[in-house]
Amino acid sequence: MMSATQIMDEQALNFFIKTVGGEVAAELETCARCGLCADACHFYIATGNPEYTPIWKVELLRRAYEQNFTLAGKIKVFLGLEKRIDTQDIAHWSVLDFQACTVCKRCSFICPMGIDIADLIGKVRAGITAAHATPPKLLKMTENQIEKGSPDGSDEAKWAAWFKWGEEQLGKPLPMDVKGADSLVVFTMLELNNFRNNLVHIARIMDAAKEKWTISLRARDAFNMGTVIGDSEVQKKLAERIVTVAKELGVKRVVVTECGHGYTTLRQAAHNLFGETLPFDVVHITELMGEFVRQGRIKLKPGYFDNGKKITYHDACKIQRIGGNFDAPREILQIIAPNSFVEMNFNREQSFCCGGGGGVRAIPEAFELRMEAFSIKAAQVREVGAEDVVMSCSNCRLQFQDGFEHFHMQGEIKGLVEMVAEALITEE
Repeated sequence: MMSATQIMDEQALNFFIKTVGGEVAAELETCARCGLCADACHFYIATGNPEYTPIWKVELLRRAYEQNFTLAGKIKVFLGLEKRIDTQDIAHWSVLDFQACTVCKRCSFICPMGIDIADLIGKVRAGITAAHATPPKLLKMTENQIEKGSPDGSDEAKWAAWFKWGEEQLGKPLPMDVKGADSLVVFTMLELNNFRNNLVHIARIMDAAKEKWTISLRARDAFNMGTVIGDSEVQKKLAERIVTVAKELGVKRVVVTECGHGYTTLRQAAHNLFGETLPFDVVHITELMGEFVRQGRIKLKPGYFDNGKKITYHDACKIQRIGGNFDAPREILQIIAPNSFVEMNFNREQSFCCGGGGGVRAIPEAFELRMEAFSIKAAQVREVGAEDVVMSCSNCRLQFQDGFEHFHMQGEIKGLVEMVAEALITEE
């Protein structure tokens, strides 16, 4: 009879073996071990720890592939040159892949062989989750979202209170479950817990653009813990809550607010999860604001934020590098802060991650490591002499707040939505 340890090992191994299809095998075989991915990883650069190189984080998947599908791998095991995956390996790689990786894809973008290393790391995370070795805090957050709707345990009553507060601030009702609306706007608990004014800011922007929009308590949190831990069944179950409402209301698009993680889940993963082309687009609020400005649907006060302080923009990995939304924030900043805006030396697709994404910021044990990773962003901000930093992701914003405090940096951390709302030219 197998012990609990052996069962755990077997679950991880079986998952890895099942995961290895032609595409994964080709990527594992293609890797030239050139080391360029190491130079792309903020965790490796900040610490110099060779175990933080992206390709090493894929080692469990490589080992499972070689030992089960290649002659060389089988011989290595037979001769004792390489051991099979055991519980200690799973625990060790749980730290490497959950605490020392934000799945930012900078390594994937720089790989000369075209390997999507971040995707492979995501598969290792999924195998670790199958072995029940996911960090406890992330598991608890997953349970909360399945049961109550949000990772922090915020339920429908809490969200209803947030929406009521928004109505009180606006002095009018928020559009709720409006059938035939053009846009369904979905927030995250991370945003409303920490930057609640975004609810009011976005409402003002949508109304100024005369957009026909709606929100829904049934589609109340775009965050998706299934994506974070690599559980596709949970990922689909959580995404389905939003997809179902969007279909019922017949909207043209789902607008994800200042959250990169929720955005990529719905925009990139949902089609595959449901095996269909969804009858609506998925856009980020940054992308939509840029569209409103270009179409003249909203107008902004020129130079509104030219106040003598330099402002720089942080490209969020999920929204900019993966989502491609590079131009809209810069077009907006060139209007409202043309004399203050300066670029970091690594920007757009080459931007470094803030160090808090992919669930890392939620893991208490990862604090010191994510601060080491943030040191790269801190140096970039100082290098261009910026005081204020603007971004379009709430998780990045919280990481920057932690980082500024940790490194005793002065300045404001701003959300792009907030700046656009403040600079709006409204009709008299």
